[in-house]
Amino acid sequence: MNRLDALFAQWVARTPDQVAIDGGGELLTYAELDGLANRFARRFLAAGLHRGDRVGIHLPRSGRGVAAMIGAIRSGAVYVPLDPGSPPQRMRLIAQDCGLRHVVISPQLLASWAAAGVIDFIEHFFLSGDGAAPALPPLVRVHSWAELQATEAMPVPALGGSVDDLAYMLYTSGSTGVPKGVMLSHRNALAFVEWAAEVIALHSGDRVASVAPFHFDLSVFDLWSSLSRGASVVIVDEVTVLNGRRMLDRIHDNAISVWYSVPSALVLMLESGGLAERGAPSLRVVFFAGEVFPIKHLRRTMAAIAQARFFNLFGPTETNVCLAYELTGAPAADAPAIPIGRPSCGDDAFILDADGKDVAAGEIGELFVEGPTVMLGYWDGGRRTPARHPYPTGDMVARRTDGELMYHGRRDHMVKIHGYRVELGEVESALHAHELAQEAIVFALEQRLVAVIVPSDTTLSVLDVKRHCADRLPRYMIPADIRIVTQLPHTSSGKIDRVRTKAAIVEGDVNVLAPVRSVVD
Repeated sequence: MNRLDALFAQWVARTPDQVAIDGGGELLTYAELDGLANRFARRFLAAGLHRGDRVGIHLPRSGRGVAAMIGAIRSGAVYVPLDPGSPPQRMRLIAQDCGLRHVVISPQLLASWAAAGVIDFIEHFFLSGDGAAPALPPLVRVHSWAELQATEAMPVPALGGSVDDLAYMLYTSGSTGVPKGVMLSHRNALAFVEWAAEVIALHSGDRVASVAPFHFDLSVFDLWSSLSRGASVVIVDEVTVLNGRRMLDRIHDNAISVWYSVPSALVLMLESGGLAERGAPSLRVVFFAGEVFPIKHLRRTMAAIAQARFFNLFGPTETNVCLAYELTGAPAADAPAIPIGRPSCGDDAFILDADGKDVAAGEIGELFVEGPTVMLGYWDGGRRTPARHPYPTGDMVARRTDGELMYHGRRDHMVKIHGYRVELGEVESALHAHELAQEAIVFALEQRLVAVIVPSDTTLSVLDVKRHCADRLPRYMIPADIRIVTQLPHTSSGKIDRVRTKAAIVEGDVNVLAPVRSVVD
């Protein structure tokens, strides 16, 4: 098994003039991306980078960011993609936790770090473009974009290394809200990367959309599966991702053939991009993951892109993808959900009860995963906490008689309301079944269920929602507090932001939710 950078290098040699990156203001061939990665690697090593050091990548999605990742690996380091939308204080927490000394950053983001006073522990900043650096402490070195461009593009001396070396770290909030680093090796990434490329027969003629932010695990497929098969990565910028019509235009204009995103991005193209009318004839594969795809939206999406293969991929950041399900046809309109599939990527899955015993078919238990995609462990202030084996995902699932697994929510999304056990995902599924519900989430607050709904039509009323729920749910599962709003906040990865939504309800923040109407029984 080759390392991630070695697979990319094979295609540099085979197809140097093939487009590797298209988007983010850049068009880079495999040879050009390779040369830029070598320049980064040389600058890192000249700045005193040591094997195993962490390199922060704090950039909008771009070819330069991809080159910095490859350069970090080639120099023996570990890359840590940082969310460009996160506040500087969160960056401080992450940078201090993983001991960042080297950060690749845009001049604009460096200015925000300096203004917030969170740079005193960084030794080297590498600018990704032209622009003046702000005033910095005397011991902080800023390496200009001109310096990097003037650096020799020849490969750095081979440093060796193994597929079990740490390749990158992705920071997640975790249940406490405190960032924690998920450590992933080349082997972890390749188990998914190579499986996905094989199952869809990814080839050098494919144009793969890069929709997910680099700090989100969905991007591992976009980048590394593509670069390991000689395909072209088409970067969909942050502004376009927020506009359904512009996203669909990008698919049409760039003949994108492979798509991977959270369902929300596809729903946005349905609701405001004209997907149902315009279709997306160039797409041959649609992967989706990260959240439940409401059946009504899934059926419309599959009808609009009828020529494509559709896959539901499943797994937490700690395992990337560990389960997969290919839809052989659109689900029935009254189907409560689609399966999350069977073990993939060489993994095994176990469903265990609270005592660690196997549950029978049809019974709900926690999903445990064992196999090559399971992370090395967590990075905690310089200490490595090995992953548990098998790894407890916190996801509640049940196995059907045909072997497919069905998702039943998160362990931490199960609540008790007046003594009754309620799975919030079940209530959300019922809400999504309403023809006018575009987005919906449910949470518990002081022994009552609160539902927050974005309608596709302003005629939706609270009474309509109540009647709809009464036809599908027992009385104790019907939300007592229903809020109909014009928008819901989303995380940088495109998922509904549950924390901000709940806080906005508690604090009455109309700027976040823009309420239309509400009722409390």
